[in-house]
Amino acid sequence: MLKSIQWKLVIISFLLVWLAMSIVGVYITEAIKRDQIESALRTVVSQGYYLADNIKDKTVGAPNIQEIVSNWFVGQGKHVKAVYVYENDICVASQESYDASIKDNLRGLIVVEEAIRQRKEKYWNDENNEFYKSIGIPIITSNNEVLGAIYIGADISAVQSNMKNIRDILTNATIWALCVTALLGNFLAKTITGPIKEVTSKAERLAKGDFGQIIAVKSQDEVGQLTEMFNYLTVRLKSTLDEMHSEKNKVETILTHMTDGIIAVSKHGHVIHANPAAYKIFNVREADLYEKDFDEIAESLNLGITIEDLFNDSDRNFNILSINHLIIKLNVVLFKNEKNETAGAILVLQDVTEQERLDKMRKEFVANVSHELRTPLTTIKSYAETLLDGALDSRDIAVNFLNVINSESERMTRLVKDLLQLSKLDYDKVEWNMKEIKLPEIIKECVFKMEIAAKQKEQSLTYRLDEEGLKMVGDKDRVEQVIINILSNAIKYTPEGGSISVAAGRTEDDRIELRIADTGMGIPKEDLPRLFERFYRVDKARSRMMGGTGLGLSIAKNIVEAHNGSIRIESEYGKGTDVIINFPCSA
Repeated sequence: MLKSIQWKLVIISFLLVWLAMSIVGVYITEAIKRDQIESALRTVVSQGYYLADNIKDKTVGAPNIQEIVSNWFVGQGKHVKAVYVYENDICVASQESYDASIKDNLRGLIVVEEAIRQRKEKYWNDENNEFYKSIGIPIITSNNEVLGAIYIGADISAVQSNMKNIRDILTNATIWALCVTALLGNFLAKTITGPIKEVTSKAERLAKGDFGQIIAVKSQDEVGQLTEMFNYLTVRLKSTLDEMHSEKNKVETILTHMTDGIIAVSKHGHVIHANPAAYKIFNVREADLYEKDFDEIAESLNLGITIEDLFNDSDRNFNILSINHLIIKLNVVLFKNEKNETAGAILVLQDVTEQERLDKMRKEFVANVSHELRTPLTTIKSYAETLLDGALDSRDIAVNFLNVINSESERMTRLVKDLLQLSKLDYDKVEWNMKEIKLPEIIKECVFKMEIAAKQKEQSLTYRLDEEGLKMVGDKDRVEQVIINILSNAIKYTPEGGSISVAAGRTEDDRIELRIADTGMGIPKEDLPRLFERFYRVDKARSRMMGGTGLGLSIAKNIVEAHNGSIRIESEYGKGTDVIINFPCSA
């Protein structure tokens, strides 16, 4: 309960009022007590002077003085307990009540002497009873002579009873004041703590993510200002968190869909984040990386670096790694915290497999082009030099040499022509004559054109076609070029007496499938993925002997894909090859 501001305010208010009433009560009672004592003494002194006036002109020792004193004493009430009249230190009259507490004439004589000497009233306070006073009043005649003095023993203890009543009244007033203070303090505390409790409750719900918390402003005081500030804070916090959430989603989306792997490492050497690309590169699960020690992970994955390397030499590309048949380029970037201190490092794993493959293909392409051009050029140059050296004089030799030169020139022409065609296909500069064509007619024409070549090797060239439903939109000349290229390869690489078949039909998904099968030497399984690479040959020496440029299949693939089709090769070494081409059907 004491932890509540409401009860603290009530208790503080209660204590303040109690303290104030106590201080005021003590001050008031003491002031009233002092005033009543003084008032009672003034009354007694005044009556004492009245008695002195009645006896000042009487003869000393006159019998009526005692009578005057007795009559006077009877009319004084409860304050005067004893009275003595002294003349020349002799008591000439006296009167006492039955409960007089002071009968010490010596004290009376001292007070009387002081009153006579100083010609005014004198007091003597009893040390044991503050309410009993000894009073000396001089008797001064009409001639201004001091005749004697009157001693009065005054008991003003009645003041004590009055003070008790006053204290009771103040006590009751204090109790009522404290009760009212407790009620009003509780009400006032609720007006303060009520909004605070509401703010606390709303803040608790706000901390749980409920940002629809708005508090009604019921006053313009500090509590109202606190409420307004809470409402403003709620709006600002929601806006800020929305922005942070949006930015977080952006960053997470970027990291999730990045093709480069990202691994974040804290300065203590623990992996604090990794994106899906990193898991894919290393072929591991999230549990295998997250919150693991980097040095252990680096050792198990053969990264070749440690946590010290990350923070001591982060400006260089550490390694080109071979991971799971991938070529990975590893870069490291440090990141800092709000104090501009190094908080960790980020490893960027860039998959450069395709780049390396393309770079290797480029190098091979340049080497192949150079080789393909150098071989006929060398032949032409050597034969031309031989002719110039005198072989021109022999007609038979000269004709033979010129035929070789012509053959090599044609080979170079075909090579350059194929290269130019590939270049146009790569840069989409081919002018396509697209229109609806009937594929069976084109196949028949191609088979007819290649029959002579097949017969020269005593090969069987047959076809089986569905005449209906094999229409497509395409460039007739380019499609024919593809079919002739495939048939030419089939004839070249099929031994004498072999067979080549062409079949075309419509598939269940309404596409045209063209299959060219031969019974040739076949292709090794490891060479199948690279058949469509430029200048790639399974048997390089034999391919050149047969006059191929090594670009036919690459050109065929580009033409087929330009028609939204696909081409693939199925082969078993020593048993033959099937080339399957798919085209979209137009009707």
